[in-house]
Amino acid sequence: MVSVLPNASDARPELTRWKTWLYAFPALPAAFIILPMNIFIPAFYASHTTVTLLQIGTVTSACRVIDALVDPAIGFMSDRCSARSGGRGIWGVASAVLCCIALYFLFQPSPHTTVLYYGIWAFALYLGYSLFEIPRCAWGAELGSRPSLRTRINATVGLFTIAGSLIFWLVPVILFRFYGTTGFTQGTLSVIVWLYAALMLPAVVCVLRYVPDASSVRTGAPALRGLVQSLTRNRPFVLYLLAVGLWGIGQGIWLSTTFFFLNDYLRVGSAFPFVMIVFFLSTILAIPVWVRLEHWVERHDIWAISIVLTVLTRPLALLPDPGMQNLPVILLLTALGGALSAPANFAPAATLGDVVDYDIWKTWTNRSATLYALNTLVTKATLGIGGGAGFIILGWVHYHAGQVNHGLPLTGLLSCYTVLCGIPQMIAAAIIFRFPIGRQEHALIRHRLHGR
Repeated sequence: MVSVLPNASDARPELTRWKTWLYAFPALPAAFIILPMNIFIPAFYASHTTVTLLQIGTVTSACRVIDALVDPAIGFMSDRCSARSGGRGIWGVASAVLCCIALYFLFQPSPHTTVLYYGIWAFALYLGYSLFEIPRCAWGAELGSRPSLRTRINATVGLFTIAGSLIFWLVPVILFRFYGTTGFTQGTLSVIVWLYAALMLPAVVCVLRYVPDASSVRTGAPALRGLVQSLTRNRPFVLYLLAVGLWGIGQGIWLSTTFFFLNDYLRVGSAFPFVMIVFFLSTILAIPVWVRLEHWVERHDIWAISIVLTVLTRPLALLPDPGMQNLPVILLLTALGGALSAPANFAPAATLGDVVDYDIWKTWTNRSATLYALNTLVTKATLGIGGGAGFIILGWVHYHAGQVNHGLPLTGLLSCYTVLCGIPQMIAAAIIFRFPIGRQEHALIRHRLHGR
């Protein structure tokens, strides 16, 4: 794609380690949002309010579709505002305020809460999270000039995200003596709301104050005219979206069948929070190990190797016999899965950062937030497609949730969880292995950007 030029120069000052951690810290409280919305808030409303499952499913799907369609507009506006004012940090402040309000109302429903109440605050929360995530990812691409620095930034974000997920699952365990259960109650959710506010609001203000926000390369503001055409001609971006989309479909199938596999087949559903804690702990420990591999292996190759190893080891979950007596083995396999999949928390975003530099070089326009927004759109869409496909397959084989299944229904569940989810992900890995931007190509791109 491009010729090689070693030892390319970079005009941007090095981002200090403490500023890297400061920039990444808001990812910790942000993790308090996605987990409950994807796992149990809909079920919580179904069991504690008059809202029906059909209403929740319809409204949740509508909110996610609208949110995904709004993402590119957020990215476009972030790029235009950044190009004119040189700042992305203010988006994090606006997001924190909106999410605090939405979390307070969404996590405190009354028994007579209506579906309209749920829909309004669920959409507000989705929108608030997008206002945080898209400009933050674009900002990270602008802060990280060298491949190693870009990896360090995104790995730090990944560490804080996983730490937030871990804390989220630990909250009900810590509060067991107060509420008498390790499950999530309205009191537990209230604690999470105030914890989010106490961590996120001061964090985004400090980031806005202390983390540099101006790109070292002066570019023009993006325009709508020709945007789609120019993006489709960006071969690295098209390949990246294709790989992310295939990975998302497989991941959606796997995620949609995970609880059924643990609860109905392995019969360890009561230990689900502890399984998640082990998974996130192993991921935290593994991320620094994977990051060190970049000294010898290209970043996109690390991502692809992680996918291949994760897919090949998933069938190991069939080794333990069902029952709580085999929980230690199940936790060990969970830890292995968390460690092998750890690069998914930093490698895709770091790779997309290289694509952003390539796009700036080709167009002389900073559209980083737009590219990250399209990435978010594809990720949300394909995870939804994969999740729907998993449920459709289980429906075809007449799987009965919450029961012990045999024959074809059981085969359908085991196939989705261990094999079918891996087919699109292996294709994605093959694309990633052949990704056209490595460290040498990126060095040439940065050299040409700063040489203009």
